[in-house]
Amino acid sequence: MENIQSYKGQFNLQIKIDFSDGSSWMMRIRRKAGIRPYPDEPLRLNAQSEVATCQALHCGGVLVPQSTFRPKDSKLHPKLIYSYQTFIEGSPWSDFAPFKPKNQPLSSSTKRHIGFIAQWFISLEKVRFDKIGSLTFSSASNQIIVGPLIERQPVITVPPYFNGPFQNAKERYLRMIDSRLEACRDRTFVEPPREVHIYLALLEFKELVGNDLDMEQDPGPFYIRHADDHWDHTRTKEDGEITGVIDWEWAYTTTKDEAFASPMYFLPSKFYHEGSNDMFSPREYALIEAYQSLGRDDLADCVKNGRKYQRLIYFLKCMFINVLEVNAIRKAFLKIPDEVDDGMPKTEEEWVEKMLIKWQEDEGLRYLVDNPVDEPVLPEQT
Repeated sequence: MENIQSYKGQFNLQIKIDFSDGSSWMMRIRRKAGIRPYPDEPLRLNAQSEVATCQALHCGGVLVPQSTFRPKDSKLHPKLIYSYQTFIEGSPWSDFAPFKPKNQPLSSSTKRHIGFIAQWFISLEKVRFDKIGSLTFSSASNQIIVGPLIERQPVITVPPYFNGPFQNAKERYLRMIDSRLEACRDRTFVEPPREVHIYLALLEFKELVGNDLDMEQDPGPFYIRHADDHWDHTRTKEDGEITGVIDWEWAYTTTKDEAFASPMYFLPSKFYHEGSNDMFSPREYALIEAYQSLGRDDLADCVKNGRKYQRLIYFLKCMFINVLEVNAIRKAFLKIPDEVDDGMPKTEEEWVEKMLIKWQEDEGLRYLVDNPVDEPVLPEQT
């Protein structure tokens, strides 16, 4: 061992270890600060799932780190939750940095890089599963299997912590929505000024998912989706070739339509937040063309039709109300073009009024409305 460097991320402390043979590994340690208010066991399950995901993908020939969980004979503190991963050389593609405009024409080098991204996504096809959830290790055989879905929110502090695995996407998303509805009713999820609005949105999306036949009838196979696909998680050489994709915390298996939709950092931010489903960013157009040039019109269609999943996941992750985006989720599920008005509300106030009438018989909604709380109720000090 010649050198050790530390890197502090939002959710992990990472220590780079350089060995005398020229190889480098990362020691990836789960942080337990206030940003991660979980008991030890769900954190351990989360770390274990990340290792299983990296191992499954690496064995399938996908460019990700090799990974191994904390050794059983480790001499470090027993509560330290960590794994080891090979260090992936390369840098994030600078043209994708957050301060760079997403709607400008692409350089030839960036188009070339997106071609490598398309090839990387195609490599994911070799790793397939028969259920939807997060990867883990079988307690009996230590084989990689699909286990419960590892979610970051809402925080569940009692066993079994996570739900699943699931037989289809409809079952998965209904359970995700139900868990948030339950947390809203328990007043453990969002602050009081927003709880009724969030609850109404969840009721709406539960109805949309419940009526979606595509989600219910897709039997698989299912593929791994990166759940935190920031621009800087894809590492590249100077010519745009991908050296690997890192940070597989919270990854999950899902349908082909969702797994091969464009990465979230490809979304056309201005058009997206203004509620457009039909407008694509130059990055998305380039990805569509890259898939088509590789003879994969089916994956190009996943990009074209990916808004339903992208919008649903974005809302369930961020949990805030923008009436244009709420309308866009409905349009994405019902396959309504952007230009069709369909009588949808134009303001949040109009939307809330309409939803309160539509869902007035829901018992949970009546409880939240009839028992308003201005501030969170804190336990009395003793």
